[in-house]
Amino acid sequence: MLTLKGAGRVAAWTCIAVIAVLSLAPSETMVRTGAGGHVEHAVAYAATTFLAAAAYGRWRVVAGLLVYAGVLELLQHFSPGRTSSLVDYLFSAMGVMIGLAVLGLVARVLPQDRRG
Repeated sequence: MLTLKGAGRVAAWTCIAVIAVLSLAPSETMVRTGAGGHVEHAVAYAATTFLAAAAYGRWRVVAGLLVYAGVLELLQHFSPGRTSSLVDYLFSAMGVMIGLAVLGLVARVLPQDRRG
């Protein structure tokens, strides 16, 4: 049976994989939400950070996702119709920080015996 932490890990890795696919897909196959690319970056990385940091611990996840966002942004240069953007990276990094902050708030609200 899958534990809550195990389900969180599966969800985190699923998000990480989805971000890679969406980041590196050619421009003609891109699907947008209508919220705008910068919002999409921030929300995707905030959710991924929240799930991954809750499942694995905060600081390694934050460092890893910041590097991951940068690598994916650089790799977009090789995807047809895509370009690398420092601003997109900064919105992804902001999403990482938002996810970390939300996790911190949730950890403060949950009773001590529910954390972990």
